[in-house]
This record gives sequence, C-alpha cells and structure tokens, in this order.
Amino acid sequence: MYQYWSSSLVNAIRISFISLIIAVGCVIPAQAKPSDFVYTPAITEQDSRIVAAYIQSLRDPKYAYSLVKQFVAGKSGKPMTDWERVYYVLTMSRLDAYTITKEEPLDTVSELEVLARKLGVPWIKAEALLHRAIVAKETAHYGEGLAYLDEVLVIADQTGFKNLRARALKWQANILYYQSRYELVLANYLEALTIFEAQQDYAQVVLVLSNIGNMYLDMDQWELAQAYNKKAFEALERYHVKSDYTAALLYIHAGLVDHYYKRQESEASNIRKAIFHANQTGSSYIQLVTLTNYTSILLDENKLQASLKMSKECLEIADNIQDKLGRAFCYESKSMAYLELNSLKKSVTAALIALNVYKEYGSHSQVIRLYKILSDIYKKGGNYKTSLEYFQRYIDEKESNFLRQKRKEIRLLQTQYNTQQKEQQIALLKAESELKSSQIQSQRSREIILALSVLLAASILSLLYRRNNHLSKNNEALTEQSFQDPLTGMYNRRYIERWLEGKLLKEKPQSGSYVLAILDIDHFKAINDTYGHDIGDRVLQEVASRLQQSCREHDKVVRWGGEEFIAIFAVTESTDCLELLDRIRHAVRFENIEMAGEALSATVSIGGVEVPSSQTLQSDWQHWLVKADSALYCAKDQGRDCVVVSSENDD
Repeated sequence: MYQYWSSSLVNAIRISFISLIIAVGCVIPAQAKPSDFVYTPAITEQDSRIVAAYIQSLRDPKYAYSLVKQFVAGKSGKPMTDWERVYYVLTMSRLDAYTITKEEPLDTVSELEVLARKLGVPWIKAEALLHRAIVAKETAHYGEGLAYLDEVLVIADQTGFKNLRARALKWQANILYYQSRYELVLANYLEALTIFEAQQDYAQVVLVLSNIGNMYLDMDQWELAQAYNKKAFEALERYHVKSDYTAALLYIHAGLVDHYYKRQESEASNIRKAIFHANQTGSSYIQLVTLTNYTSILLDENKLQASLKMSKECLEIADNIQDKLGRAFCYESKSMAYLELNSLKKSVTAALIALNVYKEYGSHSQVIRLYKILSDIYKKGGNYKTSLEYFQRYIDEKESNFLRQKRKEIRLLQTQYNTQQKEQQIALLKAESELKSSQIQSQRSREIILALSVLLAASILSLLYRRNNHLSKNNEALTEQSFQDPLTGMYNRRYIERWLEGKLLKEKPQSGSYVLAILDIDHFKAINDTYGHDIGDRVLQEVASRLQQSCREHDKVVRWGGEEFIAIFAVTESTDCLELLDRIRHAVRFENIEMAGEALSATVSIGGVEVPSSQTLQSDWQHWLVKADSALYCAKDQGRDCVVVSSENDD
C-alpha cells in the first residue's frame, strides 16, 4: 500500500511544492547594480559603508551584515541621514531573509514611502511599490500586484534604472506564473536575465536561472529543468555567490529532479543539504519549503511517526508567517501520514482543510490530488459510496485539467520558438502528449484515456534564417573574445586601443571631459610570493569584480596587465574627481575575505588625471597615460591605499 503512495501521490506533492518555491524563491527584492545609484550626489563618505553592505547583501549576506554592524557602531548613537536610512532599510529588507540578524524587523514599505517623499526621488518610491507588489502576490491579490509593477516599470524606464526594471520583470513573471500565462513568463525571465548578466548582477542571475528551471519542472519538462538547475549551480560556484538562501533553493530543485529520475540517495542527500542551508538563514519561508520536502522523504522511507512530527513543525512555521498555501501543503502531508497510521478520521480532517485552501487559491492540480487522497481514505475505511463520489470528482477534474495543461504546453512551446537566441539548440519544436489512464478501484471501475498530440514544424526558410543569424552571432562572439581578459573576464588593452581609434561599431568616445585612472593592487607581489599564484589570481578576480560593480555601465574598465587596471570615466564640470576615485577605492578594497583557507585583505592605489576632451584623449593618449602613471607613483610614495589626481597643468 505504501509503495503506491510513494510512486504517485508523494511525487505529485513534491511537484506541487514548485508553486511554493516560486512564491518564496525571491521573497526579497533583487540586488541592484551599484552603477545605477552609487553616483547619487547625496552620497558621502559615511554613506559609502552602508552602500557597500547593500551591494554585497545578496551575494554574501553574512559579510554584508558584518558591514551593517560596523556602520551602526560607527554612528555612535547619532541618527542616520536620510540617504543612510534608505540604504539601511533596503539592506535589512534582504538580510532579514538571507541570513540570521539581531536587528528589529522594519516596516519596509512605510519607511521607503516616507523617505521617497522627503527626498523627492522617484526610484525610492518605486522600491516601495515593488515591496507592495510582493505582498500582494503573497496574499494572492495578483491583479493588484501587477498594477504596482506597471508603475515600477514606468519609473524604471523614466529614470534609466535598468536593474529596477529587471526586478520588476522578474516579479511580473512570478505572478503571471500563477495565472498560467506561460507565453509571458519565460519572456519576462529572459529579458530580466539579459539585464542582470549585462550588469554582472550574478546573484540575481542565479535566482532567475533557478526560476526558469522551476517553470520547466511545472511543465514536466525534466531535461530542461535539470539543465537550468545545473546552470544555476555553475553560476553559484563561478561567481562565488555565498547565499545560504539561494543554495537551499537549488538543492531543493535538485532533489525534485532526482526524485523524478529515481535517484533516491542523491535526492535524500540534496534535501538534507537544503535543510542545512535553510537553517543558516532568517527566512521562515525557505525553512517551510525544505521541511515539506523532508516530510515527503520520510514518507518514502516509511518513517511515519517522524513524518507526522515534521508535518506538525511545518504547520507551526506556516502559522507563524501566516502562509495559507504552505499550511495546506503541511496538512496534506499530515493527512497522508495519518492514513498510513490508520487514523482515518484525522486523515480526512487534514485532507479537507488542505482541499479548501487549494480551492481558494485556484490550485487545480492540488485539488485533483486531494480528491484522489480522499477517495483512497474512504475506500480504506470501507465507505465505498463516498470513495466513488470523490473518485468521480477526481476523474472529471483531471480530464478538464489535462486539457488545460496541454494548452499551457502549446503556449510554452510557442514561447520557446520565439526566443531562439536563448534556446539555440532547438531547431524543431515538437510536443507529443502521453496517454493517461485512470481506473476506479471498485465494482464500478472504469478507465479513461485522454490523448492529445501537437506537432509544431518550422519551415526551411526559418531554419536557414536562424542558421545565418547564428553564424553572425558567432562572428560577434569571436570579436568579443579577442577583447576579453581570460582570467578576470574584463575587457583588455586591445579593447581600449580600438575604442580610442573609434573602430568599435557600437561604442565610440563621446564629446566631453574624462578622468583617466590607473589602479594598482598594493603589495601584490608579496601576495603571490606568500600564498602562491592561484591565490594571487583569486585576488585579481575579486578586485576586478568589485571594480566592475562600482562603475557605471558606460564607463570603460579594463585589465591593463599584471595587477594594473585602467578606468575611464565621463565627467561633468561639477564632478569632484578626487571624491569619485576615492569612492571607487573604498568599493574595491576588501578585508579578511577567505580564499583557500586564508583570510586575505587587499587595497589599491589610484593615480588619475583630468582630460579636458575626448579629442585630446584620443590624439594624446600616451601623454595622458604617462600623467596618470606618474600620479599613481605619487600615491605609492604617499603610503599606498590612497588616490592622487593630476590636473592638466601639473608637471
């Protein structure tokens, strides 16, 4: 009897948890790219510390929280400025979920709305609207949530805040997912992913890849689900994202895929890893998701009392955070445990509670599953009449839902067809439905088989067009690779030279003034000599990543060679060049970062020169490069970890 549950209903419960994961997988707004706001005129030296915490809060929450504590201690009881409060509220809104903190919870929406009115800054108002949209989604007010997000997108486009646009698109996709509008879900995720990748917002890249994998799980497209989960893990490792919250989500998804492919040992291992990481966070949501999955594993292992105990703990968490949908999942697991323990009245009670919530939320697949569970409960108790009634509902609803699911698959396949640049391996899209059957387990048993098959074929002309487009993109990619430093992924010396020559089609120096800066890692040779070149390479990569995150999208930043980097900033007459470069220095330096078991720190010295025009920058490049290099040597002579700026008339 138990094996029957294990092969069908437990599997269905796991898949249904995908909805809950989508709901909580991005509970906190995504990390904004520093260049979107770091040059706000109101930013001061004091502000920069809390801004640094905000920048790191999604990628490395524990480190970010240590920066918050340093910032608060540095205030010595003095009140925060309005701008400090903005970044403090935004930072803590993430850290409350991504790590364990000792700070008092904030009313994020109210605080941001007050600060937006005081400062008169549109994007702060948009952040408040984004939080309102999240709350609306979590309470199933989907129309209200989409309306808030429409306002956010308008503000993001008006202000040029690309990262804000990407986050709004992602949350739109999360809501559209619940409305089964798959043709828009994938399109939104892919546009958001493109923006996050361009801005090197790698922590968000991982989360969006995870969400795409979730969507494929819900569509029973297991190979694609497994592929995107693998991409997410690779990005997590490659970009050194140190978020327990994100890791817990990825291990849950891996466990779901393992269950489908009957990799039992791997499944149990991944879910236990998810529990470990979830317990390191401050998020009750992610703990709830991992606990429901662990309950299902205990049912698989026939550990019924332990499963019942986990279901009760699951309910306590769901009640604490007032999550009705999560509460329904817990009651469903509880019902199944009671059924196996022959406590049939308790099993029925728990199942009906779950059923009513699923109906309220319009969760069709869960409603179908509960009808089958109730049918089996009554059958086990000998009440065949009621068992048959629930089974009839199960059959009718299953047939209706089956057709709905096939329509979803068709829309999803059409979306894949229209987004070939992200799914390059798809040449011909094909969907073929499987025959599904169900048989009643009584004297009135009957079998229903539904079949639907869809074949989508692309024309030869379309294939030739895609092939030609693919070759063009390959040529562009080869050109891009010749400009890229293989160690850090940054642009290299050749890129700057071509840019100065005006030979890049999409990028040429614009009229106006510039600041040319050379950055050099202090005592880098000593790092190599002491810890070895592998650690030295890690330090170069970390500095490069921080430098890129600290610069605007149109700034030019390259690895010049060795431990030297060059940055070119377009500036105005009102720009304080020394303040600009010192802010970059603070953003790039780091202390006590663990690398291969060693706690390392690194600082940089910066030499800069003000260049009056793009014309003279191009025509007298070597002249300005020598002046910036001389300023760098002055910075070194002054003790390192500082900035020296040379003006046009300095010797």
